[in-house]
Amino acid sequence: MNRALLSLSPVVPAVALLSAIWLPFVNTPHLWFGLPALFVWLSAWVLLITPALLLAERGRNGGRDR
Repeated sequence: MNRALLSLSPVVPAVALLSAIWLPFVNTPHLWFGLPALFVWLSAWVLLITPALLLAERGRNGGRDR
């Protein structure tokens, strides 16, 4: 993959987390998996931050480990 694209991968979860309250399908009183939709949305994106940061680190290092 392109290094610039990999370095921008943490932006996607950050934008998803910050825009959650303005997304009409997330900020509703409906339940997803028995939990409030906003809680499920935020929890999923918080968990996806780690792989996004890993991709950014791999892109910065060029795929080589120390």
